[in-house]
Amino acid sequence: MDVYEAVDSRRAVRAFSDEPVPKEILERVLATATRAPSSGNLQPWHVYVVTGEPLAELKRRATARARRGTRAMSGSIRCTRPN
Repeated sequence: MDVYEAVDSRRAVRAFSDEPVPKEILERVLATATRAPSSGNLQPWHVYVVTGEPLAELKRRATARARRGTRAMSGSIRCTRPN
């Protein structure tokens, strides 16, 4: 696939399943993302994978925020790095 075909065939998906993404696929996507350019290579990428209860809490807060019509999230969610 060339770049033009990739751009022409891209699509936005607004429906998601509750099925977890296999760890191998997440690792492949993240490994590929590390090769994505940033503007002038001045902005480092920070990628977070959230699963389980922290993801459920993030979804609850995002839904509540959307219902209120506000942009800022209140409170915090703790991010940890796996060993």
